[in-house]
Formats: sequence, structure tokens, C-alpha cells
Amino acid sequence: MGAFAQKKTAATDTKKVPAKTAQKVAVSYRCPVCGATADKAGNCTKDKDVAMVKVGDYYCPDCYMTSTKPGKCTMCNVEMKKMEATSAKK
Repeated sequence: MGAFAQKKTAATDTKKVPAKTAQKVAVSYRCPVCGATADKAGNCTKDKDVAMVKVGDYYCPDCYMTSTKPGKCTMCNVEMKKMEATSAKK
């Protein structure tokens, strides 16, 4: 054995790590103009020229540019808003 070789022990031979399974997370999108919701990205069905924004992402209320990070819009320098999920009315 070399200087850095390690001997296998019984504890490391029998220990198996369970495989991680990918869990699907429900992703939803909302229109920043009318608030319509969708399961897929794309343009809003009501406001044809406005792209749907992923819930949790940020969007500019003036030009509707999107970003995954908060801050100012790179196009018009307006503060980005976070797209929130719709809340059920009580």
C-alpha cells in the first residue's frame, strides 16, 4: 500500500447511502398586468405582449423586465417588485 492508501473497514463496506430522488416542485407563473396565472412560461393570454413572471422572481412594474435578484431594473432604473403567489380570498 502507498503512503496515502486507506484500508477499508467493515463499517464503510456495508454502509449504503440512499439515492436522492428528484422531487418535482410546482412552478407557477403570473401576469404582472392582470394577475392571470399559468403553469408554463410564455406570454399572457389576456395581455399578449406581456410575459408571464415566475412566482418568486422579480419584475419591473414599468417595463416588465424580469430578474431572479432584487434591485433596480437595468433598463429603466425602477425598483423591482417580487412576484407573489395569489392568495385565496376569505
